[in-house]
Formats: sequence, C-alpha cells, structure tokens
Amino acid sequence: METSSPWPPRPSPSAGLSLEARLGVDTRLWAKVLFTALYSLIFALGTAGNALSVHVVLKARAGRPGRLRYHVLSLALSALLLLLISVPVELYNFVWAHYPWVFGDLGCRGYYFVRELCAYATVLSVASLSAERCLAVCQPLRARRLLTPRRTRRLLSLVWVASLGLALPMAVIMGQKHEVESADGEPEPASRVCTVLVSRATLQVFIQVNVLVSFVLPLALTALLNAVTVNHLMALYSQEPSWLCMSSAGCRTMPAGSCTATSLMMDGLTRSTISITTSTW
Repeated sequence: METSSPWPPRPSPSAGLSLEARLGVDTRLWAKVLFTALYSLIFALGTAGNALSVHVVLKARAGRPGRLRYHVLSLALSALLLLLISVPVELYNFVWAHYPWVFGDLGCRGYYFVRELCAYATVLSVASLSAERCLAVCQPLRARRLLTPRRTRRLLSLVWVASLGLALPMAVIMGQKHEVESADGEPEPASRVCTVLVSRATLQVFIQVNVLVSFVLPLALTALLNAVTVNHLMALYSQEPSWLCMSSAGCRTMPAGSCTATSLMMDGLTRSTISITTSTW
C-alpha cells in the first residue's frame, strides 16, 4: 500500500559523503557491540522465561481449573511475540544497518503494528487481572459465582480483539519512504527507511491519543482497582477477633459467655471470607 508522505525526500547535500553521514546516522562500533550484547541478553532471558510460562500453563490445562493461568498466558504470549518480532528487527536495521530498510513497506507497517498490539494487549491484560482480583477480594461470594474460567477466556479474547483495533492506526501512519534524492532528482534507493508518513500535526494528535489510551487510562484504572483491593485487605486483616470485648463496658452489658461466642463468630467470619477469596483464585 503506497502512501504519499507530506515530507518530500531531501536533496543530497554532498555526493562525496557516505549515506550515514548525509543522513546524520553514524553509530560507533563499540556502541553496536554493546547494544548487541544487551539485546541478546534480553532476547535470551525473555524468550526462555515467557516460553517456559506458556509451556507450564498449557501443560497444566488438565489439572485443577483456574483463571489466573489465562492471564499469565495472555501476558506471556504478548511479551513473547514482542521479543520475537522486535528484537531481531531493531538489532539489524536500527543498530547495525540503518539504511536501507530491507523488510519492505508491508514489513514496516507490520512491525509497528505488532509492537502496538503487544503493548495494548499487555496493559489491558493487567487491567483485566486487577479488575478480577478486586472483585474476588471485595465481593468473594459474588466473584465465585461470576468469575468462571470460561468468562475469563472471553474477557481476554475481548482484550486481544480490542488491542487489534487500537493498534491498526499504527499500520496506517507508518510506512516506507526515501530520505534523500540523487543528483538527477530521483529517490536514492539506499536511503529507504521505515518512518512516519503523516504530517507533524497529525502525528502529535496520534501520540497524545495513544498515550492517553495506552498508558494514562489503564494506569489510572489499575491503580484505582489495586488501591481498593489493598484497602479492603488491610481492613479485613486488621479486624480483631475480640473487638467487642475490647470495651469493658460492652462486656458488662452482655450476658456471660456471649462475648467469647461473638469473638469466635467474628473470627470465623473473617477466616471464611479470606478462605473464599483465596479459593476464588
């Protein structure tokens, strides 16, 4: 799909300079080696860890049913896909060989689409996990009835469908173009890059909306849900079994033995609530 860029190719300033020098890109060898080592370490550890997580979750399907493993699977798949696609492309075309872009226009759009897809899938999966955990802690009886593995699978499927839709604009604004022109005014093939194809004003609006949808709103929602969860847990664990007998006046006004019975009842209720909350996960 060809899209005309609002920024025309720049004329070549000097034919005697190398392409990297003319385009202002000249990564030193020591920096390339350093980034290669860091990328390789991230790729090895991340791929092994997430692949192991996927293997463990899939292997446990025949065991005790649970919903948490579906969230783990969603997060591991998004991280694994991001590592497998992004790290090799960035290491080759952004660290070692800046020009030309060798993966074509479709590869350029697909690369940024996958990055955006994985980012949205990760933040929305974390938000959905926080929502289910908040319900399980604050309303354990209702959560045990509503939060089933089947509904969790549907929720995470909706998360990935929403992520696909939210990531599509990235495949539209990114694309392949030539940065410089040759002496006869033709685009120089060696200056082919994967970059933004829309105007600066459109790009600014896209960045603002993207930051709001992919970072600010999920972060605010996750922080709110976790704050409610932590506050409820602190209130639950701070309940004293003998809270009624802490007051001597309260004990004096109650029949003999009823204070101890009330304490045991409250202690049992608290333990039952915690037990239901734990078994929900």
